Order: sequence, then structure tokens, then C-alpha cells
Amino acid sequence: LWSVQICVPSIFEPCGLTQLIAMRYGTVPIVRQTGGLYDTVFDVDHDKGRAAWEIFGSVDPEKDGVDGTNGFSFGGADASSFNYALDRALDGFYNDRNWFRSLQQRCMTQDWSWNKPALTYIELYHQAKKQ
Repeated sequence: LWSVQICVPSIFEPCGLTQLIAMRYGTVPIVRQTGGLYDTVFDVDHDKGRAAWEIFGSVDPEKDGVDGTNGFSFGGADASSFNYALDRALDGFYNDRNWFRSLQQRCMTQDWSWNKPALTYIELYHQAKKQ
């Protein structure tokens, strides 16, 4: 079996491995904006700038031609907030299948491993060692 979307409407989520595992296999997350879910899921309609900075280090995604968005999110802890994100996700899936497949590809190709953070920490360590 295979899923194209996963809903993670957590009130509290310190890390959030569920969405990371799902994205690795092309499942698009629909999440509440909290903790690790907010840190790793960038809403396709509302987080283009934040996604560009976090994923590519870009301050101008349109000029740089980058898109790091990878899912749908909502802020409130109520049914209407959740429905807003779910409706957008279902609309994308049913009405623009090619766009949705490209979203799945973005999810699968983003690197959430420790490789980049480890290099950053190593560089920081060497800078501190020099001082």
C-alpha cells in the first residue's frame, strides 16, 4: 500500500519523525504548525520565502528559481483550520496531478539527514578552536 498524503495534526510535537519518514517516500504532509513539524514542513502557499532560506539559503526564491515548499500546514487547533489545509491538499491532488507529483518529488529529494548540520558543527568547532 502507498499513501500520497499524511495528516499530522499534533498539538505538541518536539521533533516530528513521522513527516520526515513520509516525505522520504513521497507522501505529502498536512501538519499543524508546531515544533518539529513547523521546522520541516513548508506550506506550498504560505512558506515559499522561509522554505527557500531554510533549504537553499536563498533570500529571493523567485529570482533564484528555487522552491523548497513540501506540504500543507495550518495554525489553529480547530476543525476549520485543519479543513483549510486538507482542502488545499486534496484540491492539488485531484485538480493538478502534475503539480502534485512535482510536490512529491520535492519531498523525496530534500535532505533531512545530519550531513549538513554535522558539517556546520565541525566548522563551528574549528572556528572556536582557532580563537
